[in-house]
Amino acid sequence: MESRQVIPIFPLPLVQFPGAVTPLHIFEPRYRKMLKDAMERDRTFGIIYRNDQTMLDSERLPPGSIGCTIEIAVVQELPDGRSNILCVGGQRYRIISYVEGEPYLQAEVEFFDDDITFDDQSAAVERTKNLFQRLSTAIRNLKGEGEREAEQTPDLPDNAQSLSLIVAAYLDIEASEKQDLLEMTSTGERLREVNKILEKLTGDYEKRAIAHQLSKKNGHAGRMPKFE
Repeated sequence: MESRQVIPIFPLPLVQFPGAVTPLHIFEPRYRKMLKDAMERDRTFGIIYRNDQTMLDSERLPPGSIGCTIEIAVVQELPDGRSNILCVGGQRYRIISYVEGEPYLQAEVEFFDDDITFDDQSAAVERTKNLFQRLSTAIRNLKGEGEREAEQTPDLPDNAQSLSLIVAAYLDIEASEKQDLLEMTSTGERLREVNKILEKLTGDYEKRAIAHQLSKKNGHAGRMPKFE
């Protein structure tokens, strides 16, 4: 993919990450056309996070705003013209300028990646994987799910940049916090921030999972459990 390109832009109240799978429901006429045009070209368009306040102020985010492309993997067309689609995150981009000519937004964008680094991230990578596995287990235990549901946990890449981005996509945090992680260009900084968030979430969910298990057993012999 070229470093600059004109792509359709779909503003949504969600943050798309490279590698993350996202289901979308397409119903507005202009975005139906966007989907049709994308399918006739390269099956890609750009998602960009737009919060409720931004949606009130203006449809267009300012130049420099950062989003992520998606590739359309599956399309389910409905009888009334709406569609359900399944997308996979591609590349991050910055908006350079908007391009007229379609009912939906189009913009010239510049693609970017994290800054090149030769720092050893292996310890942080293993920490991320370990914490994510613990968090996933705690969530399943809290929901009372078995090992079969463990298969739904995404396979985690070994590459530090890819790992930091895909784990960020699955974190249960505010969209604005996810946008901050998407915009970072330092892999090491993002991994550190992701691990900090993971540590807090993992601790919270593990405590809740223990409490949930104890509540089903009507307590713990009258004693409160110790949380490390």
